[in-house]
Amino acid sequence: MADEVLRELITDLDGIYFDATIGNAGHAELIMNRLSPNAKLVGSDSDPEAAALAVRRLAAFGERAIVVHADYRELAKIFEDLGIEKINGALFDLGLSSLQLDNPRRGFAYRLDGPLDLRFDPTRGQPTSDWVNSASEEELAGIFKRFGEEPNARRIARRIVKLRAAQPIETTTQLRDLIISVVGPNGRIWGRTAARIFQALRVHSNSELDAIAMGLTSALDLLSEGSRLVVIAYHSLEDRIVKTIMREAARKCDCPRIYGQCRCGASPRGHLVHKRVLRPTEAECAANPRAQAARMRVFEVHISESSWGTK
Repeated sequence: MADEVLRELITDLDGIYFDATIGNAGHAELIMNRLSPNAKLVGSDSDPEAAALAVRRLAAFGERAIVVHADYRELAKIFEDLGIEKINGALFDLGLSSLQLDNPRRGFAYRLDGPLDLRFDPTRGQPTSDWVNSASEEELAGIFKRFGEEPNARRIARRIVKLRAAQPIETTTQLRDLIISVVGPNGRIWGRTAARIFQALRVHSNSELDAIAMGLTSALDLLSEGSRLVVIAYHSLEDRIVKTIMREAARKCDCPRIYGQCRCGASPRGHLVHKRVLRPTEAECAANPRAQAARMRVFEVHISESSWGTK
């Protein structure tokens, strides 16, 4: 959704912008090419390989493009360290990058053989396989159900506990074959099941949903008047958090007029630019099937001293 990002995000050609998930810097490079020579972009990524790649790709922009290896949960500290108080736009392109998905060493793709790692930042924490081999059946099933919305969560958790007693589950292929043994060899069925299980493990391993909530909240605090927060989500769990935070930030007073004054304390910070999510075009989906799940929401910040009596 490159065209949509440029159209929705940029409100000031001389501004300061933040790419919270810079990845291979595809969006960041397009943004920098659109901005004036006075503008700046700060990008972050929890994946050190992605951050290093982004630095190389944006080298031509010199000091105008700053890339840091950091989780966007640390957004407030990132800008405090840079001495930047306000920004003119923030982009969150959630989920996996192709860089991560296509690398078997990272363990994100169930169709590629590799270690069951699934960490965005391999320098922190433990591989996902450590948790899979130590968690109880209840814990496994709970994560598969909560973060993967997987109907076979209990059966798969039970099979993991049984098989790991003989041999630890260390690779993506082991887990994939285990899933097939539970739901059967029909490629369409086991493929969807594997996608949900790997998603659940990835979300759990990286505390993704908490990170999204913290990152978006921090971004809203940094955005200046008239600036925009643009978020691209890829599954319902992500999008639900984005929608909730944006709607809460746009909430106006809904107290009954009989009160005579606002008691709910609502003070809208801005408004949703579009009532419905934006989707990629059919042409983009045909060229890049991975874009099919993308859904974009846009929030614009404004200053309003009072929201009393508005709906």
